[in-house]
Amino acid sequence: MNRTPRPLRSFRLTVYSLSSVLLAPLSILAMMVIISVAIVLIIGIRTGLPLDPQASMGMANNMGSVLSIPGFLVTLGAMTVNRQFATAMAFGSTRKSFWLGSSLGFLVISLVTGVGSVLLLWLEKATDHWFIGARAMDVFVLGSGDPWQTFLTITATSLCSLFLGAGFGTLFRAWGPRAVIVASVALGVVLCGGLALTVWQWEAWGPALMRLGAWLITIATTVLGLVAAAGSFIAVRRSTV
Repeated sequence: MNRTPRPLRSFRLTVYSLSSVLLAPLSILAMMVIISVAIVLIIGIRTGLPLDPQASMGMANNMGSVLSIPGFLVTLGAMTVNRQFATAMAFGSTRKSFWLGSSLGFLVISLVTGVGSVLLLWLEKATDHWFIGARAMDVFVLGSGDPWQTFLTITATSLCSLFLGAGFGTLFRAWGPRAVIVASVALGVVLCGGLALTVWQWEAWGPALMRLGAWLITIATTVLGLVAAAGSFIAVRRSTV
């Protein structure tokens, strides 16, 4: 008789392969770094290498670190609930245990990605920005070289992406493709409406948002991730095999 707690069974299904699950987001980040370095090498054909300090600081606006991994992780979150839900139910799991185990897997994936991002940051700084002044991790959006903020931002972004994917996946399981379309449109409306409202009321809200600086992304992704997690928990209880 299998005495493994039910949530841990779902956790094992989520983190099923070291290379395809745990290391894939880090591979994407590493590829983003390689592309950033390649761009600087191309620029250097004209300007010379390493880049002068002013040009190197211009690369601090690079947002590839937070834009490169969400696509894969949203897909992974959706695939997890769609591909593994029926398997978990067949092996005697409950819907609550499946959600808890999957969430634990999402947390581990996000923490590994966060730790890996800090290692990439340290390597970038140790090599004086890859020896040529290229910046991929030592950027404004990650706190300008702050390891703690880099870890929190990448971890929160990863967790938010996974739960968004899981949310859409569980909506599909529970109510079909129409629910996914409605939720996607609603999310787009809310985000665009929030952006429009911020621009409209910039004089009132702008200074406070600017003071948050790079923390704004961490806070925003954390809030969105919590909403997505709550939505996925509600939907998974209505999901069908």
